[in-house]
Amino acid sequence: MTEEKSLDYQIKYIWDNIKGFHIVHYIYTGHELGLFDLIAKNKENGISIKELSLSKSLNFSYLSKWCHSGLAWGILEDDNGLIKLASHMEYILTKPGDPRYLLPYLKSCIDHFGPDMKNHAEFYKSGKTYKFQDHGKKFSDDIGSITEGLQTLMVHKLLPNIDSIDKNLKDGVSFLDFGCGTAKLLIKMSEKYPNSDYYGLDIDKLGIKIGNEHIKSINKEAKIILIDSTVDKLPNKESIDIITMVEVLHEIEKGIRQDILTSLSSYIKDMDIQVAENKRKFKPNKELCKLFKIKPNEVKEMTFVEINKYIIQHVAKPISLEGGAGHGDEE
Repeated sequence: MTEEKSLDYQIKYIWDNIKGFHIVHYIYTGHELGLFDLIAKNKENGISIKELSLSKSLNFSYLSKWCHSGLAWGILEDDNGLIKLASHMEYILTKPGDPRYLLPYLKSCIDHFGPDMKNHAEFYKSGKTYKFQDHGKKFSDDIGSITEGLQTLMVHKLLPNIDSIDKNLKDGVSFLDFGCGTAKLLIKMSEKYPNSDYYGLDIDKLGIKIGNEHIKSINKEAKIILIDSTVDKLPNKESIDIITMVEVLHEIEKGIRQDILTSLSSYIKDMDIQVAENKRKFKPNKELCKLFKIKPNEVKEMTFVEINKYIIQHVAKPISLEGGAGHGDEE
């Protein structure tokens, strides 16, 4: 039997969550006004509230309250009367593409998740769904930004530290990203491993459109091909060397997940090699130990499957709040 919580404890718990609600809106306002970038730009010496106000042509009284709220919440810090970002906030709020960059998620709480949740009661009554693909272009673009940090981690930390995969990608293989979205992973991969050929598969037409626009802007149409699995010709069986799925599995209905994985496996060129590679054990090097926060003296041999489970549990974060809220399972 669990210990009964006191009334004071429960009230504090609710108020802490309300404070979180206000902090999300606070950060949204700061981002919309470009304040975090300007403060970060002046990180060495700091910047006064008056200078912030003048630089952005903002009401001084309102901005002063915004700054003091940030100081109270630990997002900003005061350095002899000058405003700076608190420790690590530069990465969390001003570094797009960095694995620590959380601003796109915070921003989407206001732009997408909040409005979606406002309508939850109606969908509980009707049983209808509001799918990922129905949200519009801005939603697809923002979800691409939310997952970009994990993609950066994968391209520059995880894959390079798996020797056999790193070597194959450098030599040149066919690489398929299932649920490619706006193709940010594929674009990063093509920059890191230019000898390989890249394919993206998705059912989100708007995400594919955004991805193709970006691919065209960097002249990589011949290197990266995006496929709308609802209308386009799918890859040939046994034609792909490596398949990835990043922040996608939770969007697929549980009843068909195994079927999807089985279908994907038919595109792998040599399943015997793939199975053997999945079972092969290796000892993570210093870079992976640091990434996973594993002490070197505690490290053990791991398989790729075990590493994937670890990433899901400790590194990857869901991009929705309730079993894919805002996406495949969302109202």
